[in-house]
Amino acid sequence: MMIFMDILIQFIYEFLQSFWILTREMAPWLLFGFLFAGVLKSWLPEGLIRKYLGKNNHFSVVNAALFGIPLPLCSCGVIPAGMSLYKNGADKGSTVSFLISTPQTGVDSIFATYSLLGLPFAVIRPVVALITGIAGGAITRMGSTK
Repeated sequence: MMIFMDILIQFIYEFLQSFWILTREMAPWLLFGFLFAGVLKSWLPEGLIRKYLGKNNHFSVVNAALFGIPLPLCSCGVIPAGMSLYKNGADKGSTVSFLISTPQTGVDSIFATYSLLGLPFAVIRPVVALITGIAGGAITRMGSTK
């Protein structure tokens, strides 16, 4: 019984230690996402978001993917930004398109890819982000109209 308790205590300790390390690594990116969402809320007029991302059509899905590709948001920071877009009038398909395409690329990561892997990969990454973002947004849009 004592061995089991020692193993359990060691497991809990390692779990909490790993949880703390992960929290420390994710916190700056989450805060950056919240900051970006706040900037979206305060500086972008709702009418502009509704105009380009709020219509239930393919163009809004494409616009959301194109809007998200150059943004330097990671998968942690894109969630608050996507929620802000949705609350400001973007439809579900556009929001999903933004959420899929944004963390795959960013201007900074495209330049890093170019410096490490060359031009073909630096071009392929945003193209794949655009295709997957549009596909995910279109599937969501089709599912939400039924």
